[in-house]
Amino acid sequence: MRLLQRCVFILLAVVIASGAAAQEEVRVEDLFEYAGTTAPGSETGGENGEPEKPVIEEVGPEKLGFKEFMRDSAIAYTGVWAARFFYVRNKNSRIFDTSLSKWWNNVSQWPVWDDGDSFFTNWVTHPIVGSQEYLFYRAMGHSRWVSALGVVLQSTLFEYTVEGLVETPSLADLISTPGVGVPMGILLEESSNWLVSTDFVPAKILGHILNPMRNFVHDRQIGVYNPFTKQFMSVSGPLEFAPGKPEAIDLAYPFFLEQPFPLGRFRADLEVVNLKKNMGNGEFIFYSLRIDVPSKSRLWGVYVQIAQSGINSLSVDGEGQRDGFEFANVLVGGKHIMFKTHNSIVSAGLNLMLPTSYKDNVGRLDTILMFKRNFPINLQKAWTVTPYISAAAWSGPFNLQLMVANDFVLNASGLEGNSFEYRIDYSAAAGVNIPVIASPVLFAEFNGYSLLTADTFEKTDLIMTGGVRLGRKYSPGFAMQFPLSGPDKSIDRFSYMFDFQVRF
Repeated sequence: MRLLQRCVFILLAVVIASGAAAQEEVRVEDLFEYAGTTAPGSETGGENGEPEKPVIEEVGPEKLGFKEFMRDSAIAYTGVWAARFFYVRNKNSRIFDTSLSKWWNNVSQWPVWDDGDSFFTNWVTHPIVGSQEYLFYRAMGHSRWVSALGVVLQSTLFEYTVEGLVETPSLADLISTPGVGVPMGILLEESSNWLVSTDFVPAKILGHILNPMRNFVHDRQIGVYNPFTKQFMSVSGPLEFAPGKPEAIDLAYPFFLEQPFPLGRFRADLEVVNLKKNMGNGEFIFYSLRIDVPSKSRLWGVYVQIAQSGINSLSVDGEGQRDGFEFANVLVGGKHIMFKTHNSIVSAGLNLMLPTSYKDNVGRLDTILMFKRNFPINLQKAWTVTPYISAAAWSGPFNLQLMVANDFVLNASGLEGNSFEYRIDYSAAAGVNIPVIASPVLFAEFNGYSLLTADTFEKTDLIMTGGVRLGRKYSPGFAMQFPLSGPDKSIDRFSYMFDFQVRF
């Protein structure tokens, strides 16, 4: 499970680290190869008058030079740092507890063979990361030799800058990452190419799994391939307003309420919960990454969210807790428009939280469960099924959104000892879109939770969130949240909330 999570983090980090990219090497027709169809306007006749299937044209190394290699290396290196910040559990000791003198003392030594990591970490995890770096360079259009050189560069940078900040570089990692990772990447690439070239849909899907870069890189741009629309949604591309998209963007401001319109987007969010003195004036810290993918009709869409939860400077009953973060439960979900008019919409959706929080050896998640609002996300071994109804109405710049949901939490004994918990969620949000530069949206959001099966604490929480969101395609949001009543009010003073969305 941990290995899978690291791979997912690397892939998502490549998306986060993206910037504007050149558009010159890969043909637009390649997009349609995923679906086994031909791009509009490219139906050149084959034998018997049938359209020819497009063939992926490999970019020749002569078209890419040192400048392109360094640009792509900068993207990959930024992605490594983004992944490092996301998944590392003990960020204070593994990232921040360093200095220039400590770094120089580490990197001025000969790399060590025995770095203290397990055989699995050194000879499985690191090569898998190396294979993904190789596939990234290949997806960007570089030759095999140049891509292999890129893996060597990334491995060296990781050992001498990222890990070098806190420990001596590892010779085993410097060898295994490119030495095993590059051949693994070649095997994955060739297997993926063969599977995608078949007419068997499950084989095509497996091809996209073996080479995930097919889903995130196209035409030297970073984004995500939408299998429902057979299109590539580029982070740096233009914002195209499909039917219903302006309203979807107008309503995409809440932090918790699931807005009714399906919308294509990347979202990264951060919340810092400031705790009361009885908790040592510390913080709970939550952050997550989410991808939303709409259907071609935009009548429905699906989404995936991965999250981390942590504590900082926290004490419980006078006993200090160990700072750090834990991987939380993964959320997958989808929504479908049930009813829509020119100024209103009603949608139905379903969320499923998978029990992916894999480790809690120092009791962080047990401590975080004191914050009842988020308990389904942080409850180990628990499955949560959440059907919901979401609705909105708007007139001019003003809009109102409502949502009601039911949380059915299975295998929930880690909360109060009961195997099943049931919670009703209800939310309302009101916003006004101001038609000036930066397209600001002022909003207020109210969220309530009634855990009807609670035995040891108050059943109902009520919180309020107010803030501002800016932009259309690129949209940062800022808010503050205050508990109004319930069990969270006894420990929570207020929360700072930030997020950043890229809409498609």
